[in-house]
Amino acid sequence: MRFRALILLILGLLGPASALATPDGKALYIEHCAACHQFDGAGGIGLPLTAQKFRDYSNDYLFKTIRRGRPGRIMPAFEDLSDAQVKAIIGFLRTRTDTRERVYDPGPLKGDADRGKALYAKECVACHAEDGMGAGKGTGVTLSRKRSFLVMPAAIANPGFQHAATDRMIRQIISVGRVSSGMPARGKQLSKKDIEDLVAYVRVLGSQVPARPALAEDEPPSHVVESPYDFETTVANIKETLAGNNFRIFPARYLEQGVTDEFKVNRKQIGIRFCNFNDLYGMLNIEPRLGVVLPCRVTVMERPDGKVLLVVPNLRVISRWFNNDQLVELWDHMEETFNEIIEEATL
Repeated sequence: MRFRALILLILGLLGPASALATPDGKALYIEHCAACHQFDGAGGIGLPLTAQKFRDYSNDYLFKTIRRGRPGRIMPAFEDLSDAQVKAIIGFLRTRTDTRERVYDPGPLKGDADRGKALYAKECVACHAEDGMGAGKGTGVTLSRKRSFLVMPAAIANPGFQHAATDRMIRQIISVGRVSSGMPARGKQLSKKDIEDLVAYVRVLGSQVPARPALAEDEPPSHVVESPYDFETTVANIKETLAGNNFRIFPARYLEQGVTDEFKVNRKQIGIRFCNFNDLYGMLNIEPRLGVVLPCRVTVMERPDGKVLLVVPNLRVISRWFNNDQLVELWDHMEETFNEIIEEATL
């Protein structure tokens, strides 16, 4: 009994210590960030995370950036991470870049936005676009794609950036530039007043960004349609309709193929995969992560009662997983195409 009591006492003492253990920032970075930014921060799908940038960042800016992301851009919001986990990631990045945070006065600057608008048109619009949401298409670093910019220019009007960045941090970035992103330093060409006027106009751009339309909470992740035909006819109709819409059809696969014994595979459940390579190339240029969730598939299933169902991904839902407005716009259009294909095949 004494031995058991001793063990319980030790576990009781260790329990709180384990619960209060500092999260592993390196492990969290590998899990949540490295896929886009790479482990060494060189960038790829996500932007490079360089020491030059981090010398100009406050920890508050990094915290808000991780927490809220960049709505409509590549960077998602990590709302499920605890404050301690976000701070651990920041601590790891500080160690890796060998930088200390730069602390800014959070108060606003008193720039002239009207004068800043003219300066913006001359100095900034070519890269950041008239609306401040960044020129060019695609995302991240163009190591394997032909684009106008090595790195997609920052969306300085984006609500996430506007929330995270203080006026003085924006002034600092304009002054020193971003060598790794191709942004020139303006501190010698522009006066302090010029830069503060630019900052004032950047804030105006942020106030003009429209709210993103949200999907209905009950929007399904896939569409299920009952076919008026038998299984074989439905499969033939789908393939004929896809070919008529200029899609290449790949060998179909039974849903249970590779999962169960080959002699027990249900041959009345089949996935029809298809692709238009020009469209696919355009989509991958916009969103490289799409390669892990290719949506071009129609599943045909015959139920025990003889009903034949077609299941098609809801592209309006899937596209929003990637937090990329360009992909959302493209897939909203493709959603219409998919619906037309299903309608034609089941007439």
